[in-house]
Amino acid sequence: MKKTILLLATILSLMLPHTIFAQILPGSVSEAIETDESFSFPEEETSGEPVPTADTFFRGKINEIKNEYEYAPYGPGSEALIQELYVIITKGPEKDTIVEVINEVPIQEKDTKAFAIGDHVVVGKTQVGDGIQYYVSDVYRLNALWIVCAIFIIITLVFTRFHGIRAFVGLIASFVVITWFIVPQIIEGHNPIMISMIGTAIIAATSLYIAHGFQARTSIALVGTVISISVAVGLSYFFVKATKLFGMGSEEAFYLQFAPGAAINLRGLLLGGIIIGVMGILDDITTAQTAVVEQIYRANPRLNARELYHRASLVGREHILSLVNTLVLAYTGASLPLLLIFKIYERPAWVTLNSEIIMEEVIRTLIGSITLIIAVPITTFIAAEYYYRKKPSIDHHETSHAHTH
Repeated sequence: MKKTILLLATILSLMLPHTIFAQILPGSVSEAIETDESFSFPEEETSGEPVPTADTFFRGKINEIKNEYEYAPYGPGSEALIQELYVIITKGPEKDTIVEVINEVPIQEKDTKAFAIGDHVVVGKTQVGDGIQYYVSDVYRLNALWIVCAIFIIITLVFTRFHGIRAFVGLIASFVVITWFIVPQIIEGHNPIMISMIGTAIIAATSLYIAHGFQARTSIALVGTVISISVAVGLSYFFVKATKLFGMGSEEAFYLQFAPGAAINLRGLLLGGIIIGVMGILDDITTAQTAVVEQIYRANPRLNARELYHRASLVGREHILSLVNTLVLAYTGASLPLLLIFKIYERPAWVTLNSEIIMEEVIRTLIGSITLIIAVPITTFIAAEYYYRKKPSIDHHETSHAHTH
């Protein structure tokens, strides 16, 4: 796990647009400017790309902009904005250390990617040969994230109260299963499909019971979820093989091929991702359908199983229509940059649709939609049968209660 995190951090540091390397400043800023003779700009480098052997990250803040100018390293069309920055490390064991870095930004992106004094950034430290190099790897965004999370939690708790707390506990349990079971097991070379199935079953059981409590309605939803997931696994396996997808439709999959010490089945990983993605929306419809059947039954306990199924299915039909549209839009939104690329670099529509990148998203969306649709009749049927067969005992209880009064 630690090796994989280190690899991803290294890859990101090499790929980020802010290719920034620096040397630590001894003493004051002014003294460092006068004494530092080894500092050089990108165009003066002659030793090639440095090869990081270890990365450490700190929070930092832009303390000063020493210089800022434009230049074109490769002639017209390659104009870039160069910023010589002083960054002070604000957190970690090297707190208050000042480092000098160069920030290179394409000229057309200077309004959005150029740094200003006071900006909070992520500072990386890497070992290159016998020397240490510092760079700004990214903007620091977590403060804004915590604010959004707080708003989300507050709004959820205001409208759901105690139930919201249980939902958050279930969410945390889901992340624990994914982080500490699914991901490590796949990295160790286990079958991604089997691991994803086991993981989603655990997530379904824990999140449903934590969020909705230990009651018959939750158990019915769990059974409907497990059956629907099983169908999704079969459909995914068949159509991924039929369309000859190999799990190579994303940049992340490309880098996983070179992950040290890990032989990951990319096709299995694709199937596992589809299963987990389906699970993310499936528990919503199974719990909702079970609740609908229960409420219809409580409103009129004399309805038979067929009538319960029919009435609940009408509600489920409306739910499906909205969820399918939501699912398609969610996947389309996530793939919007890809759609723009294919539009800009025009190719025939059928060639675009046939590409593995697009085909993966299409199959993912269709499998998810199909699973949602079949989950409604499956869950509704199980719930209708359960509550209909439960009717005699409830009727007897209600009769005895009325007689007592």
